[in-house]
Amino acid sequence: MAWLIIFIAVAMVLAPITLMMPSPAQKKQAIMRERARELGLMVNIVDLPQSHRQKVRQEAPQQGVSYTLRIARKKGQARPHWFFWREDPLDEPDAGKIPPDAIFEALKALREDIPADIVGLESTEAGYCVYWRERGSCETVDYIANLLSRVRELSGGELLENRT
Repeated sequence: MAWLIIFIAVAMVLAPITLMMPSPAQKKQAIMRERARELGLMVNIVDLPQSHRQKVRQEAPQQGVSYTLRIARKKGQARPHWFFWREDPLDEPDAGKIPPDAIFEALKALREDIPADIVGLESTEAGYCVYWRERGSCETVDYIANLLSRVRELSGGELLENRT
């Protein structure tokens, strides 16, 4: 009986410690996020963009991440804001602000190669951003970094220098 009480006491001490340990999926996410930071991307946990229909129906947003390639702002120059869906929402072919022609055509050509877990790409004042469900590997992160760099080159934006 004494051994049973000792076993329960030890289990009660060790249980919270094991629950705090990261799962394999969390470890994989941490590795991917670290890789993104090494490539100069900013990582944020966000609600994934919703189509007009989802907003009207007041569907709960899904959580995902945004990987952003920050771009230097030039004084007095406004950057175009646009959003490109990986898959156009049903019955909403013109959802979002359409990118400039050169970028739009390049992204349309790449649409089949873009991983399915990417929801879309966006241009904002901060830079170029990819929204995705963060399913994949470090190779997917490398692909995203290359995709954002290509969009930056097509747009003529300059990288923001890291100031530490």
